Amino acid sequence: MKTHPLDTHPAAWSAYNTVLDGMDGAARLYAAVELSETVREIRVAGIRAEHPDLDRRGALARLMLEEFGVWSPAEP
Repeated sequence: MKTHPLDTHPAAWSAYNTVLDGMDGAARLYAAVELSETVREIRVAGIRAEHPDLDRRGALARLMLEEFGVWSPAEP
């Protein structure tokens, strides 16, 4: 049995897993990539809210620094 996250109602977690169980490998991969991209966009929005002086490139560079410890220059 899979335990549900503490911030998720058990019924919602069960429904989520039922949907995942019904997907083939390609659909699960697509869902994972979409979720990853969505989370990245939320993080970029948070960085831009904390640092309003940054444009999108600057926020992505900051994300790279926070996530991977690598500074990526905002300008090419």
